[in-house]
Amino acid sequence: MPKIRPCLWYDGQAERAAEFYVSVFPNSQVTARNTSAVDWPGGKAGDVVLVEFSLDGQQMQALNGGPYAMFNEAVSLSVPCPDQIELDRLWFALLADGGEEMQGGWLKDRFGLRWQLVPEPFEQMMREADEAQSKRLMAAMMEMVKLDLAALRRAWEGG
Repeated sequence: MPKIRPCLWYDGQAERAAEFYVSVFPNSQVTARNTSAVDWPGGKAGDVVLVEFSLDGQQMQALNGGPYAMFNEAVSLSVPCPDQIELDRLWFALLADGGEEMQGGWLKDRFGLRWQLVPEPFEQMMREADEAQSKRLMAAMMEMVKLDLAALRRAWEGG
């Protein structure tokens, strides 16, 4: 069965974006840079058209497609974080050099790509929550920008 690889569209910043992402996530690397032999809507002959990279084993692609399509709120990359320390590390790394915080654990990086950084224990609490716990968890989350696992755990426990 073929593997699914997300392909992210950039306006001339595919290499910079891929290099940035592999610097943020451990066990990541750029695996190929593909150039075009002809001019195309996103660049000139000899320019990089596609960058292949992996983020902790997840194969990805970054395409220099030109200014015709931009990221929007409809798509994000969700990252389950084992603990608050890793969530905080990724949060501040992805915000570097022009990122933007968003409500409910979301952020937009300097390239316009949206990310959801979610503590894995929160995901487990949501799966196991009864109706009252679920309401408290959702209410607490909606008050946050960067998710705070300790505060979410207190909400789940009723505090």
